[in-house]
Amino acid sequence: MNKTLRTWISLMLSVLLVFAAAAAGAEEKDEAQEWADLARDAFQRQDYETSLRYFLLIADTGNPYAQYMAACHYFFGFGMEPDYGKAAEYCRLSADQGIPAAQSMLANMYFNGLGVEQDDGMAVKYNRMAAEGGDVQAQLSLGWMYDNGVGVEQDYAKAREYYQLAADQGDPTAQMNLGAMYYAGLAVEQSYEKALEYYQLAADQGNARAQYNLGMMYEFGCGVEQSYEKAAEYYHLAADQGYADAQANLGLLYEFGDGVEQSFEKAVEYYQLAADQGDACAQAYLGKMYEFGCGVEQSYEQAVAYYRLSVEQGNAVGQWCMGEAYQFGIGVDVDLEKAAEYYRLSADQDDPDGLSDLAYLYQEGLGVEQSLDKAIELYRRAAELGSEEAQQALLMIGE
Repeated sequence: MNKTLRTWISLMLSVLLVFAAAAAGAEEKDEAQEWADLARDAFQRQDYETSLRYFLLIADTGNPYAQYMAACHYFFGFGMEPDYGKAAEYCRLSADQGIPAAQSMLANMYFNGLGVEQDDGMAVKYNRMAAEGGDVQAQLSLGWMYDNGVGVEQDYAKAREYYQLAADQGDPTAQMNLGAMYYAGLAVEQSYEKALEYYQLAADQGNARAQYNLGMMYEFGCGVEQSYEKAAEYYHLAADQGYADAQANLGLLYEFGDGVEQSFEKAVEYYQLAADQGDACAQAYLGKMYEFGCGVEQSYEQAVAYYRLSVEQGNAVGQWCMGEAYQFGIGVDVDLEKAAEYYRLSADQDDPDGLSDLAYLYQEGLGVEQSLDKAIELYRRAAELGSEEAQQALLMIGE
């Protein structure tokens, strides 16, 4: 059962407690209480056909909580196939009576076009109503919509406001998003310390992206003392949840023995996990492992296959690797013009290796018209990005 569904079920069980008090009139109170008890007991037994029957009886009296519960049954398909049309019908009845959870669910239905015509504007409307009522999911959703300019004009200040409301209620995704705003200085004063604070809150609740972000901050010493060991710790947490970026970065740590015991086999393991999820960097890194036979049996064919997967996603590292493959005939026939083509794609993304190798082709006139001026220009760009190879080349040229 996924986390979202568990959250909804928790809401369902909590609203059952208010049925009797919310009965339409004194004469109906005893009967409504009986129906509510029967509905609750049936739901807890997972007898959803019976629980829905009693929820509908109460809903027909105009009880907004029962209307919401009926909507949940239809939305999640408890004991039946989901019926989004019915879910929207009962959800609207409840939402229009001011139930924040129903407003939040209806906003979600408008956003995804489930049982209603897709309408970002209506999603904003109902999310705003629910957020004002304190619904944490609506606050998070509305923050995201302002953050990304969906259904509203992009407004980072508004995004931060709604993320803060949800974060203050302990929502880990909102805490992670708020941390990202502090990291980048969006609508707040840039602060690695505040970013760390919110990432930590979210990571402690198991948010994989926050764990990954903490790993990055420790790896590069952003707001904390640089520590490969701490980086590996947080990458492991995120990787174990299947977070591809963390798996790729963990592979790099294992490949070079940073913060962990060096192991090509473990590097390949994590690269493979990320590559299988379509992570373009991991595909390029895995290709390199096959090219040199590190942790796997050497295979130029496999190397090029992974490079191509990475290139198809426009990854600069993959483009550089394909350039090398064509320059040196690794799994493909030597083709210097193709090598230059792939190096150029990589260089256009400011990859230092792509810049440096393209510079060399211009320096020697391989696959391109020889041009020392062009080579120097490219070497300089690569050197500014930290390429030692480019720095050495400039020294040799006399620059």
